[in-house]
Amino acid sequence: MNPSTPSTGVLLSAFEQHYAELVRYIARRTGSMEEARGLAHDTWLRIAERQADQDVALADPRAYLFTISHNVAMNHLRRGNWLQGYLAECGAIDGAAPAQAPDVAESAMYRQAVARVEAALGSLPARVRDNYLAHGLHGEKQVDIAERLGLSIDTVKRDIAQATRCIEDALHAWRHTQNANRGGGAAIAGRTGRRKSLAALLGVFAVGVSGTAVWQHLQREALRYQTTLATLRGRLLQRSLPDGSEVTLDAQSRLEVDYTATRRLTRLREGAAFFSVQRDEARPFVVQALGVEVAVLGTRFGVEIDGGRGVVVQVESGRVQVDADGRRAELGAGQSLRIAGGERVLTTVAHPAAWRQGELAFDAVPLADALGRMARYSQTELRVAPAAARLPISGKVRVAEAQSWLASLPSVLPVRVDRQQDGSIDIVRR
Repeated sequence: MNPSTPSTGVLLSAFEQHYAELVRYIARRTGSMEEARGLAHDTWLRIAERQADQDVALADPRAYLFTISHNVAMNHLRRGNWLQGYLAECGAIDGAAPAQAPDVAESAMYRQAVARVEAALGSLPARVRDNYLAHGLHGEKQVDIAERLGLSIDTVKRDIAQATRCIEDALHAWRHTQNANRGGGAAIAGRTGRRKSLAALLGVFAVGVSGTAVWQHLQREALRYQTTLATLRGRLLQRSLPDGSEVTLDAQSRLEVDYTATRRLTRLREGAAFFSVQRDEARPFVVQALGVEVAVLGTRFGVEIDGGRGVVVQVESGRVQVDADGRRAELGAGQSLRIAGGERVLTTVAHPAAWRQGELAFDAVPLADALGRMARYSQTELRVAPAAARLPISGKVRVAEAQSWLASLPSVLPVRVDRQQDGSIDIVRR
């Protein structure tokens, strides 16, 4: 959105006037009312970014608005058709690929690698070896290891890093290559770099080596998928994950994805995300946010960091398990749980993660939090005075009507809305 675009702009006014008609128009083309609301939100983003003087010359704003929405819908359908074709092609290639099995020479070679790794582990101090195996092989969390042994978390991390470097050196010796990270005084690569190194050293992952659990662990470490997804102000992102699950990321949000052969872990660092999870009983899908952990097998749900202090979990279908502060709760479809400061508030919700359709819902939240939520979509800076920050506000607002909502605040709260010359807005208590 451009800060100079007024709320009474020609196209924005047309959007508000014809919103319901516009959603029905898009739904007839996509076949989905849910997708239509999301695409209508994309349409609003496009027109909100226009300069104000571009709107004035339009002879028929309604026709122009529907032309934009038509183009948005067609682009969406083209992307969907391309993705389906791409996945079908990948499936055909995978199906046509001959199955590979290791020959006798390969099996012998990899058994030698296993022996080198076992010897390397055996040369380590007992504590270092045990900490590495407890974390990497048995999946014990580093913080739990530290607590169990009475060590600092930094000590456990150093032990794991030392063991990983030792294994890496052993594999380099096995392949008769030089470890670039060990020469010239260079700093040891980070955890991601070490996995890439292990992946290169292990070579062909499909080689079936019967033997130790250590080897299986090394394969799992090498077969790791990691990425970080982030969005800018006013922008949503939808992305498919390697297991077929999908995530929709709200504006100004950041999500870290960490997949291995045995787990599916995501970490929401800021903002909000909605997940459509493919069921996999062998690998639960876990979302972590501000000390809260949400675990599912396959369902549709949203997680949001609320005002930077609390976490909100909303379930659209299926069931999710929420762990926080040593307490566990199970949520079903249509339920919402907010966790903040040791308090839990369980409510029902008709439309989980309504921000996907360009709507925000506030239930007696502080005005400062509501403005902070709205600011994810506004290039205009919103400021609230301390005296007005804690005033509670409730209701629903469409992001497309943000300016009208701001203008209406004095009618429901004892505040004044002051627009500054630079376009920013100050809200002060009367």
